[in-house]
Amino acid sequence: MPNDAAHDASSPMLDRLVVTGANHRTAGQELRDALFIEDRALGPFYDRLAAVGINAAMVLATCDRVEIAAMTGDGDDPEAAARRIRGVLSDNAGIADGLEGAFFNLTGTEAAHHLFSIAASLESQVVGEPEVLGQVKEAHRRAAELGHMGGGLDRVLAGALACAKRARSETTIGESAVSIVSAAVQVAREVLGRFDQAEALIVGGAEIGVAVAERLAADGLAGVTVADPLAPRADALAARLGAHRLEMAELGGRLAGFDIILTGLGSRVSSICAEDVAAALKMRHFRPMFLLDAGIPADVERTVGEIDDAYLFDLHDLERIALRGQENRMVAAAEARTIVIDEVQRFAATEGGRAAAPVVTELRGHFEDVRANLLREQPGLTADEATRLLVNRLLHAPSRALRDMASEPVAPKAPEGWIARLFGIKPKQDE
Repeated sequence: MPNDAAHDASSPMLDRLVVTGANHRTAGQELRDALFIEDRALGPFYDRLAAVGINAAMVLATCDRVEIAAMTGDGDDPEAAARRIRGVLSDNAGIADGLEGAFFNLTGTEAAHHLFSIAASLESQVVGEPEVLGQVKEAHRRAAELGHMGGGLDRVLAGALACAKRARSETTIGESAVSIVSAAVQVAREVLGRFDQAEALIVGGAEIGVAVAERLAADGLAGVTVADPLAPRADALAARLGAHRLEMAELGGRLAGFDIILTGLGSRVSSICAEDVAAALKMRHFRPMFLLDAGIPADVERTVGEIDDAYLFDLHDLERIALRGQENRMVAAAEARTIVIDEVQRFAATEGGRAAAPVVTELRGHFEDVRANLLREQPGLTADEATRLLVNRLLHAPSRALRDMASEPVAPKAPEGWIARLFGIKPKQDE
């Protein structure tokens, strides 16, 4: 919904803006399918809008939404204009009753907020998914091509597209969808092992399912088949993905040929039932199947998840996996950094000890020479006399060197500190 700031940004042009129609929040898939306007029917549909006084409009018809954005004429009541648009939608679908509860209606800054939110993928089933921006761009292009992008509507759409670009460049909004797609691919790989011999079926054109299919194709997927209740929509998706077409009536009997099934109809009637999946697995000699149900409500019977070798996930499952994976990656990265720090310190200490070994050997030899010379020069010394003289001789050269260094213009920092460390001298306690 629009925020309070949206209400404060009114302008005479925005006061003429209307957005109305049905989407996945207001209507089920069956009704959205009935309202759907295929590409080849756009020209006549725009003509029907013009016939009721709506000359500047854009049709956004996807699997998730059928919405009309329009600019009303000067002096035209936006609410009345929205009613006329809904009338054209109803007549085009051949539905006379029961649509008012399924339609939404926004005007002015609320309508602008909605359009900008759609373009920025804030109104999608999976926030941040990239498909809708391309759909808005294509709808904009087609409306302009057909001569219906006047009255300031083109500027509103340009603003929406600029908003989407900024949202993606200055925020991490796209990471959620990317993570969910990555989670789906990760799980599919865990189930199937590899994709170069895997076949995928897309039932309905839900954006997240299409995004997963495109990612799988990039990872070497063998082939894609598309099924959709609306033939024009299925044809368009098949052309986009370079996929085969399958009639919905054939779905149940053809499941055995698919390793990956991506659904997104949300039609309130299960398009894939447990009985068909069980039969398909038997025909596959129980080679596993990965099923992603992006339908809201679900397209796949929930009992499918109880069948051995049928791995059923929905968007909530993938969101949890994506979040857990992100948390795991952060924890693992922190742990790895700690390990790296520890290992670098260990390596440095080992290498430092190795470099000091010749010096220690030479020092030990020097001390031994001093001891031997003392005993040779004065063989009759008692132990007390010998040790006292040995200490004096050993400290003579270091003591003189320390005095000389202390008198130099640039003296070493705190020589008493590293001498204490070198000889293991503990500081005296204050009395």
